[in-house]
Amino acid sequence: MKKSLRILFAALACVLFALIMLIPIPGMEQPARITLAVFALALVLWVSEAIPLYVTAFVIAGLLAVLLTPKLPAVKEGYAVFLSPFFSPTILLFLGGFILAAGLERFGLDSLIASAILKRVGKKPKAIVAGFMGVTALVSMWMSNTAATAIMIAVALPLVRTLDTDDPLRIAILIGIPFGANIGGIGTPIGTPPNAIAIAALRNHGITLSFLQWMGIAVPVMLLLLVLTWFFITLIFPPKTKEVSFKLETERRMGWRDWVVVGTMFATVIGWFSEPLHKIPDAIISLLPAIVFFSLGILRRKDFETLGWDVLILMGGGLSLGKAVSLSGLDKWFVNSLGMHNLSPLAVLGGFILIAIILTNFISNTSVAALIIPLTFGFSASSSSLVVSVAIAASASMLLPVSTPPNAIAFSSGMLKVKDMARIGAIVAGVAAVLIFVFGILVWPILNIIPK
Repeated sequence: MKKSLRILFAALACVLFALIMLIPIPGMEQPARITLAVFALALVLWVSEAIPLYVTAFVIAGLLAVLLTPKLPAVKEGYAVFLSPFFSPTILLFLGGFILAAGLERFGLDSLIASAILKRVGKKPKAIVAGFMGVTALVSMWMSNTAATAIMIAVALPLVRTLDTDDPLRIAILIGIPFGANIGGIGTPIGTPPNAIAIAALRNHGITLSFLQWMGIAVPVMLLLLVLTWFFITLIFPPKTKEVSFKLETERRMGWRDWVVVGTMFATVIGWFSEPLHKIPDAIISLLPAIVFFSLGILRRKDFETLGWDVLILMGGGLSLGKAVSLSGLDKWFVNSLGMHNLSPLAVLGGFILIAIILTNFISNTSVAALIIPLTFGFSASSSSLVVSVAIAASASMLLPVSTPPNAIAFSSGMLKVKDMARIGAIVAGVAAVLIFVFGILVWPILNIIPK
């Protein structure tokens, strides 16, 4: 974006903030008005990226601490209530995931594992597409979608370059990988930031979802969406080649550092899974890879400095804004003033899912979750399912190369056209919306797997 446009959007955000602060809004108390002003400022800055996303997060926390704290005398923590989200259990959980991913990447274990699995998928083109999508989704459950895509694109490109330029299998593989990453991130709390934002928001309202509980809720949606996406990709881009052969490097000597990384990863994941047995919170278990990797020199200071702090700060700003929306009563005002309290649960769920999916095409899924999830708590009925649905929907839109970083990485290969991605992305977005809606209104309530 040009400097002049950035200045224009920054000025627009400031003007909007000032207008909301100065002009009384009927039926809105001052704490809610302050929060709405900060919300509007964040919305414009996050959509336009006039300043870095993480800087907007700092702006949010600073404004809330200075302006809103004096208006909330009943909040005993004072301004700390808006700063604590930046090192909350949710942030610590995600930090642990980043450190695990850094350990795997440092020694090439991520690509080694991916290659070993792909070696077993066979030579049929559709099976190869399924293999790339499945492995990418699996990797993306435990590390960032962006890193998972970068790894798998690097593994796939030597094969893709051997195919005829007019073979749709090239497109199927290169679209399948980022779509698999976007979908795979849904599966675990550390897979993508919206999941962690949803869990933190629910925790703030007295509802606890463990690592394993989230997986029980999200993995069925993830698997169904992954299979349906594979079906539509191979239907729209049917391979010309009948059989494909490619060679992958899957053997090398494992050193002691490799074994420490693998052992720590398994210990951490098992610890996350077994929280109901040992009662140690997920966030505390997430300290294990940090302690082991940095104390043994497996990761260095340079690795620590590149852990993705910008994402963590962005999440912290979103969580801080979410607390403000709840404490100020803005969520209740939003529902009552728009007459949305009279809407049926079906309409509310469907509306929020559509809003999340549409917005995620143009701004980051983290920003979408941070902005929308706090508003869902104004609805008393089935708010837990609504929160989870919005979080998943925020990761289910992949229409354009700019919609997600994985899409951008695949598009940068130079072998895809925007219309190819948009064509299948529109179908996947529609399928995802229907699937999330069915689970949110029917499956999860019937199975009673989301605490209320």
